[in-house]
Amino acid sequence: MLHADQQLLTQGLDLMIYGMLTVFVFLTLLVTIITLVSMVMNRFFSKPLVPECPSEASSAVMADRKLLTVLQTAVDQHRGRYRG
Repeated sequence: MLHADQQLLTQGLDLMIYGMLTVFVFLTLLVTIITLVSMVMNRFFSKPLVPECPSEASSAVMADRKLLTVLQTAVDQHRGRYRG
């Protein structure tokens, strides 16, 4: 009986070690591959994206400024309503 329990415990420990090593190797390979792909992408595709049409970029900035103005006005009105 004692021998069977010891054998079962040994098998369990072997399986645990095998599983942990498998996960460790897999994660190490995953991190290595991701790092290599990142280095390749940064080397060959590191040019910043430039808007094709400068007028579109400036109109987007103007729209953002208008939106920020509207939002700030709304927040100011809301705070003024509940202070007094």
